[in-house]
Amino acid sequence: MSTPNIFSFATSELSQDAFICWFLSWAKSEYSSEDPSLHNCARKFISLIFKKHSKEIPRKITDIKITKQDKNIDVLCVINNEYPIIIEDKTGTKHHSGQLKRYLKDIESRDYEVSNILPVYFKTEEQSCYSKVIENGYALFLRNEMITVLSTYDGKNQIIIDYRNHLLQISKKVDSYIHLPISDWGWHSWVGFYTRLKEELKTGDWDYVANPSGGFLGFWWHWHGDDKCEQYLQLEEEKLCFKIWVGEGEDKRELRSHWHSLIKNNSTNFSELLVAKPTRFGSGKYMTVCVNSDDYRITDADNRIDFQKTVKLLKKAEYLLSSVQTVA
Repeated sequence: MSTPNIFSFATSELSQDAFICWFLSWAKSEYSSEDPSLHNCARKFISLIFKKHSKEIPRKITDIKITKQDKNIDVLCVINNEYPIIIEDKTGTKHHSGQLKRYLKDIESRDYEVSNILPVYFKTEEQSCYSKVIENGYALFLRNEMITVLSTYDGKNQIIIDYRNHLLQISKKVDSYIHLPISDWGWHSWVGFYTRLKEELKTGDWDYVANPSGGFLGFWWHWHGDDKCEQYLQLEEEKLCFKIWVGEGEDKRELRSHWHSLIKNNSTNFSELLVAKPTRFGSGKYMTVCVNSDDYRITDADNRIDFQKTVKLLKKAEYLLSSVQTVA
């Protein structure tokens, strides 16, 4: 039987900040003999951050200063008074309000060589897109990389063991879409499915979509159209939707009716799809014009997803939406 894990309760980003600060502290030379494996593990973490910025870690580390929430920077770790490591720490949330650029500018205003500043975006839950993070000069350090680092630890320190197990448990939940019956999928199952789907399709984005009905985790891709009206596909968990976006000043009702008829009428050429009218038509900027009346997920005898067959069906939806462009 597994013992209680403190990180099952300490799930906030502030708790994770505290762990990172504690972990980095073990890289200090004075702790090298206290727990050599933990010291080497922490040094490996720092070394990988340097490597991500194409820099060699100093041969001799004489000083490590660690602060938390320095001008709202989650963790600031300065190596040898020369190399400031900025760690922006995220669990399930994302960066916002220009914070990445602001933190970097703050450190640039201090007495450091700009080329020596090492900003890192540490994320323990999945995120659909990291392009803005990379654009701001931050290197990604993701959950699986931290698991790899922590797996080099062979000691008995319960804090690091608990944190490693906590990250492994997140990975297990994210991968649960593979073996769970689709009726048992939870939040992390959908996250894992959408993440793999994006890799397979080589396009798309996913995120939580709030609405009066309680919201859903959505995945959208395969855009067509122009600045008057765009058409695209969206998964609203078990629902496959054909959607439109309508530009300012355009006739929403006319465009909604036009694209509904076009997609519905041409769907007869795609027997795998069961395209129908949605329960009700919306009247906003984004509208569902058609839905697949069945769950698009194809399963095996145990009601577990057959990923490749499901992707094949979604590609049929892509072909349908592409085919109507020529007759629009």
